[in-house]
Amino acid sequence: MLSKKEIYKQAYKELEHRRLQRQLKRNNNLKLASSICPEIKALSLNLSKTAIKLSKSILSNSANQSEAIRKIHEENIKAQSKINKLLIKNNLPPNFLSPPPICSKCEDFGFVDNKKCSCLIKLVKSILTKDLQKSSNFYVTSFKDFNLEYYPKEHDKKYGISPYEHMSNIFKICNKFADDFPNCSEGFVMCGLTGLGKTHLSLAIASEVMSKGFAVIYSTASEITRKMSDRYFHNKSNNEIDYLKLIVETDLFILDDLGTEFDSTFSKSAIFDIINSRIPLNRPTIINTNLSPRDLEKKYGERIVSRIFSTLNTLSFKGTDNRKHNTIKKLSIYYKHT
Repeated sequence: MLSKKEIYKQAYKELEHRRLQRQLKRNNNLKLASSICPEIKALSLNLSKTAIKLSKSILSNSANQSEAIRKIHEENIKAQSKINKLLIKNNLPPNFLSPPPICSKCEDFGFVDNKKCSCLIKLVKSILTKDLQKSSNFYVTSFKDFNLEYYPKEHDKKYGISPYEHMSNIFKICNKFADDFPNCSEGFVMCGLTGLGKTHLSLAIASEVMSKGFAVIYSTASEITRKMSDRYFHNKSNNEIDYLKLIVETDLFILDDLGTEFDSTFSKSAIFDIINSRIPLNRPTIINTNLSPRDLEKKYGERIVSRIFSTLNTLSFKGTDNRKHNTIKKLSIYYKHT
């Protein structure tokens, strides 16, 4: 896990990279413009000289300092106006020699009036999210990889529908959720036995959501409660990150394997705090569990389970373990070629 110092070090390095890229682009553009119109190069050199004159004038504290600064400023405006006219004349945009920064508020320095700029805060959250995903064994899946043929097509008398039809409907719901994000429902609680595709579909949603530029945190219940336990009980240093705040504020949070974490009062409280805190912010949450609603109630109590199922839409996964199908398929391919 990265410390706060390491996270900000990465963020400042990225901001420095952005500034260097901007300067590099400006230099390349100046070379191109100068080759087309040599007068632009001469005017640009004069502009850089006026900057030196301005610095000297400010440091001189002479009696006519204000007048000198005014004249330098006028020279600057005239030179810039000539350059812009020459750029337009040679079919180049007026801002060709001044590429815009990624953030116009702080010009990629990270601070505005000695306060952290929103771009720096966003950058820190992005680094934190990637760090959490890395430590949680986050991997990318897609809707294209989800094979509905693994689900039986025989009519199930108990449910009045075949597992294939039922899972086809769930697949469509998940796909629509990803397409509509962030204008979608509060999220889902995906229930069902292991190997039925809960993790696959939730990570396929995550992939689509991230491709739109939104922040996603995926973590197993055991991993997230361990991190939060370490934060609150073993190291309360200001150098640590408030993971609860990060999880609560992320655009989409996926909590996998609910019910597999160590059973404690703290873990129950932590999970309830996450879910309860995200609801007023309208931040969608996806919870995956192998436990039935009844088993969840036995483990977490009526208050937590009622909050989960009253807030999130329930998707019940049915069928047989898909990983067994994959194993059988791989074995048949192996023996076919041996």
